[in-house]
Amino acid sequence: MQPVLPNFLIVGAAKSGTTSLYHYLSEHPQIFMSALKEPKFLSSDYLKFPLKGNNDQISERAIVKDFDEYQKLFIEAKSYKAIGEASPDTLYFHKGTVPTIKKVLDEPRIIIILRNPVDRAFSNYTYQVISNRENLTFEQALDQEQHRIANNWSFIWGYQDLGFYYEQVKTFLDNFSQVKVCLYENLESDPLKLITDIYHFLRVDISYIPDLEKIHNRSGIPKSRLLHNLLTQSSPIKKWIKPMMLSLVSRETIQRFRTKVFDQNLTKLDLSSGTRKKLIQLYREDVLKLQELIKRDLSHWIR
Repeated sequence: MQPVLPNFLIVGAAKSGTTSLYHYLSEHPQIFMSALKEPKFLSSDYLKFPLKGNNDQISERAIVKDFDEYQKLFIEAKSYKAIGEASPDTLYFHKGTVPTIKKVLDEPRIIIILRNPVDRAFSNYTYQVISNRENLTFEQALDQEQHRIANNWSFIWGYQDLGFYYEQVKTFLDNFSQVKVCLYENLESDPLKLITDIYHFLRVDISYIPDLEKIHNRSGIPKSRLLHNLLTQSSPIKKWIKPMMLSLVSRETIQRFRTKVFDQNLTKLDLSSGTRKKLIQLYREDVLKLQELIKRDLSHWIR
């Protein structure tokens, strides 16, 4: 029997709204998204294992490296009109992933979402800090980046490198006939319009409205590291109190309360104006080439 496999992919960029797109599309009754948000199967043959990085061993175990395991992610998707997954490293590793996509999936629809590369890099950094993985300042981490990449650290440590979008996007546009390039600022300013445009691109019912109130994968620095660890890490206290809480309120209520406390415990870090200016200069040529490629005004990214 012919395996059920994705007919569309959210390929990146990382920290540009891929998690929000994944959740919003998952709600649509005609769209199936893999339960594992980032299988990373399409890049797995291109990577050299084991990957390095601070506390990266756990995340590596979640990478799907076997086709049969990848296929199992979509075993319940047969009745759905649009079937997808969202691995943001697919865009970054375009040289390896595009041939794999062609071989395994043929001609899926491709969704790319891009963010101001300076803001993306800094958001990527704060995400690593909040995850207890990064212990350097942003500037120190940028100085160490090429050394980390050369030493096979996982892609998410490429704060600066991930933001050179031109070649990444061009590879997908050159190889696939149905590619939709979205911008993160549109997801922020008018999420319903963007999601509706994506529904149209996927040829599903455009009248469905997902829950757009929740912000997914919010970044920031914990005001209280103790509270943050309590919310995000397992502990004997949580194991003891959880059954008691579930006897009083629903799992969904607990999750909403946890998310609210988690978000309120975060505070934004500010990127220094000097570092921002340096990064703008670094990305300027790439942004100008990209805006010509996708026919979108990106001048606000390099002002």
